[in-house]
Amino acid sequence: MITGKTKIIGIFGDPIEHTLSPLIHNEAFSYLGLDYCYVAFNVKKDKLKEATEAIRALNIRGVNITVPHKETVIQYIDEVSDEAKNIGAVNTILNNEGILKGFNTDVNGFILSLKDEGISIKNKNFLILGAGGAAKAIVYGILKEGGKVYIYNRTPSKALAIKEKFKKFGFIEIVEMDKSVTEKIDVIVNATSLGLKKDDPMPLNPELIKPEHVYCDIVYPETPLMREAEQIGCKVVGGIGMLLWQAAFAFKIWTEVEAPIEIMKKTLNKLLTKD
Repeated sequence: MITGKTKIIGIFGDPIEHTLSPLIHNEAFSYLGLDYCYVAFNVKKDKLKEATEAIRALNIRGVNITVPHKETVIQYIDEVSDEAKNIGAVNTILNNEGILKGFNTDVNGFILSLKDEGISIKNKNFLILGAGGAAKAIVYGILKEGGKVYIYNRTPSKALAIKEKFKKFGFIEIVEMDKSVTEKIDVIVNATSLGLKKDDPMPLNPELIKPEHVYCDIVYPETPLMREAEQIGCKVVGGIGMLLWQAAFAFKIWTEVEAPIEIMKKTLNKLLTKD
């Protein structure tokens, strides 16, 4: 039951209609008997500043930040955790009595989603598609765990900026897309939002994918390229694992309580098998 004492948590993004975050967080709040409510806000790029100011004005406890706001939002908040500062992207904000602090739970979310699937990172070659906020977190996480990173992005200057930012943490190289690149790759990661909309182009030509690749996608539910990779014979990891684990870390930041992982996982599984 929502009352005058209920603490509000939200998520800012565009598009946002597909998000499963309200369902898994509200189920977790209910299970633990916490007086919180999680809601989704469709926030356009030109309204992000006002939306962030509204966190204070409406005494919202915290929010998740998703596409396309993870980098831009930093300029509108008061403090940033060391990890989020290193990455240059925020996906979680905590409102502590009017002071907004940004965190990045995508890093550990991505790492744990791979570990859950038995995929090791150390000494593996990763091809990252994209150079936005999610890509930064993923690149940072891979380098932190001892993996090697190759980045492909349609705008080379953005990929170069990531290389300059993270080269001190490990091996990172900018590539053009052809078979000579994918032949040395172990894991392909789509870190773009391509696949969220029906008319999105594929982020990579499926002909460049081999059966021995692991294909990861941060988008959920299943994307066309995930289906292509499955047909080719790849091990495929969707965005659900990353969603689960980044949510668990964010949950603790807002509530100071450990997230009920198994309840959140069961909720996700129910939602995904509903049809």
